[in-house]
Amino acid sequence: MRRIHGGGRRGVPVLALMVLGLLATLTTGPARAATAGVVDVVGVEAAGLDAGEAAGHLIGRDPGVVYLTFDDGPDQLFTPILLDLLDRHGARATFFFLGRNLAARWGSDEVQDLLNRGHAVGNHSTHHRKLTEQPPWSVAADLEEASLLLANRTGFRPSCWRAPYGDLDEMVHSVAGSLDMTHVGWTADPQEWLNPWVPVVIDYLTGKRRDGAVVLLHDRKWLSLHIVDDLLPVFHDDGWRFDALPACRAPGEREARMATRGTDSTPVGRVDRVATVGGGLKVTGWAYDADAPGGGLDIRVSLGDPELEPPVWTASQTRSDHGFVVHLAEVADAPICVWAVDAGRRQDAVLGCHRHEIAPEG
Repeated sequence: MRRIHGGGRRGVPVLALMVLGLLATLTTGPARAATAGVVDVVGVEAAGLDAGEAAGHLIGRDPGVVYLTFDDGPDQLFTPILLDLLDRHGARATFFFLGRNLAARWGSDEVQDLLNRGHAVGNHSTHHRKLTEQPPWSVAADLEEASLLLANRTGFRPSCWRAPYGDLDEMVHSVAGSLDMTHVGWTADPQEWLNPWVPVVIDYLTGKRRDGAVVLLHDRKWLSLHIVDDLLPVFHDDGWRFDALPACRAPGEREARMATRGTDSTPVGRVDRVATVGGGLKVTGWAYDADAPGGGLDIRVSLGDPELEPPVWTASQTRSDHGFVVHLAEVADAPICVWAVDAGRRQDAVLGCHRHEIAPEG
């Protein structure tokens, strides 16, 4: 897959041409554009449906899994702290970036680090306007600009998006559908902007949890960090896991990310699964370094809580197809953390900290 390059002043006419093409699709293209790729979990309870059931049906129900989502980032202060918090608890999440914030605050290295840790990204528009109040050409330009910014930093176009304010109508659905993005809503919103008391938020979210629940939060406030730090252990103790939204795993993501790497780049990769096998754990994933194009990249895994005792290290290497498997002899309650060692001896890639799945691998 060819690398997607961002681009200086050339991006303006290219964007204009793409918007014209999208508008032509909306007026003459297939009728499916009006409804393609819509995961609407906003307001499903008002429609007489159970929110958790609707979310699970539409995004792929996974027993015991809740999906944390964060809007309006990235933030130069709060997003990195949040990533460390999620690692500490072995949780994965989905980030709906605002294009104007992404352009001003984060480059490719920061976004690739987030993806390395197992999280997913989505489009939250460029300017955070109420899209239903905009003409179709403006909606198309706003969403496409954000998609191009994400593609410039990730190597791939986003496969999911979330409308600012959840503000949607048929026209907006049509535009987003023509961009091949699935809309993701939410089933629980603690409304941090009202500065609620954290224990009240935890009680509210506890009452909303069910298989496939989608929680709306933001990575731009201290309060959100406190909520996450309190929420994750409470849910974990009750047997719940946090994962990235399947709808936001873009097709061809692995190959596209690999294509962004040069010999001066840090590795990219992802842990795909940590499953119980017998009395131990099986860790599977992939990692790529342009300095080791034939594989053989060192993978290291820590087992145990480093705050309580020195971790036990296990090592493996990537295969020629850049996949890896690491077997651990025991199951720990603490998250396991994974690194890909930079073959060029620069900066290792953190592939995140993860909890094992509840169900054994079949």
